This record gives sequence, C-alpha cells and structure tokens, in this order.
Amino acid sequence: MRLENFTHKIDLEKVDSTNSYLKKHSDDLNTGTVLFAKDQTGGKGRLGRSWYGEPGKSIFCSFLIKNVYESSDAIRLSFLFSLAVKMMLTKYIDAGRIVLKWPNDVTVSGKKICGILSEYSKECVIIGIGINILDFKPKGDISCPYTSIASEVSDPPDIEIIKNELVESVNMAYRRYCTNTARDIPLIWFREADIKGRPVTVNIEKKTVSGVIDSIDDLGCLIINNDHGYKERIFYGDVKYNDQF
Repeated sequence: MRLENFTHKIDLEKVDSTNSYLKKHSDDLNTGTVLFAKDQTGGKGRLGRSWYGEPGKSIFCSFLIKNVYESSDAIRLSFLFSLAVKMMLTKYIDAGRIVLKWPNDVTVSGKKICGILSEYSKECVIIGIGINILDFKPKGDISCPYTSIASEVSDPPDIEIIKNELVESVNMAYRRYCTNTARDIPLIWFREADIKGRPVTVNIEKKTVSGVIDSIDDLGCLIINNDHGYKERIFYGDVKYNDQF
C-alpha cells in the first residue's frame, strides 16, 4: 500500500461537508490533501446521521487518498485514522481513558469525542474526522454521551495547534502501521484497541446481538461469540461496550 503523506492543506471558512467538498473537487486536488473548515453546515456521520459541532470549538476535516482501486479499503483505512486520532489525543488525555470503539468512534471515559466517516468515490478514499475540542451546545439531538478535550483537561487547547498535531499523527500512523496491504490495518487496529473478550451489545436496525468480542476480519467486520454459543460476524451496527460506564 502506498505510504501517504498529507502535506497539501486547505483551510476554508464554511462548507456543507468536508467529505462532500473533497468528493466534488478530487479531480483537481493532489493525493495527500487535507481540508479543514471552520464551519460545516451539513456534517454527516454513519448510517445517515448528522454530525454536529460549532465553529471555533470543533475540528471539521477530511483527508483525500487517491488511486485506491478496492472500495473496501475505505473501511480499512478508517481504522488507521482512528489510531491516529488516539495518538493525538494522548498529548492531552491519559491513554488509559481513551477507547477505540468499533468501527469508527473514539471515546473518553465512555463518552464520544471523535467520529470518523470513510467514503469511496472515483477511486479515491475520503476520510472525514470530527473532533470536539471546546465545549459547545449541539444544534440537534445527539444519541450518545459526548465530551470534548476541554472537558477532560484543565487547560483548554488551541484549536490551530491541534489541527497541526492531527495531521502529524496521521502521517505518523502511516509510517508506523502501513504494510504492503491495507488488509492488515483492521487487524492492527484490533490489537491496539485491546477489546478482545469485552462484553458487547450490538444494535442492528431492529435486531440486537449480545456476546463477547472474539476478533475482527480483514474487512473490518467484528466477530463476536454471541449468547447463543456461536460466532457472529457484524458488518455494521451500533456497539455498546457493556463493561464501560
């Protein structure tokens, strides 16, 4: 897999969605472009949900990776960016409190601090990242407990510094974790997340599955030993770590 280096930075005042902007303009942009927007009016999360933040208090950004010929690599690469976000957060928050939640959330003491959304378009992978930096009041309903860096530390960080640290962490994650194939990335994420054996409940539309985490496959699907005594492969859904309060 190509060793990406994000050196092309774009700063915009306002976009509907940083992911949508990169999809629209990908033909004219270099691979390794990262877009930051001060305000995002139509941010998206998984399963069609909205992502809320506030200008000057949140990071809205997306990373562009071109010449990717397997659409499933979009999912695999999102795990790499999850590792990068955790690396950045450990500059401010004790690593033991930061948990990687399958498939694309980063939490602190059980509260969501970051969401990641990967998309595939025109042989490009676009990874969107939203991070809560300072405290804010969401414009809409948020279905899970959430926090910010400022809520977890005594000295609120400068958002411009964190933007630079995030890019540095992404570049470092590529150097540290990338191998010849993106298929290894979910397996590396699973090892670093250290979630094997955790009891979970997974909500999948109208179905609920409970069990204990067993492993992950190279597509990023979670495999659990369910309460009925057999392995179940989870392609998508909302996971709750039952031992996290």
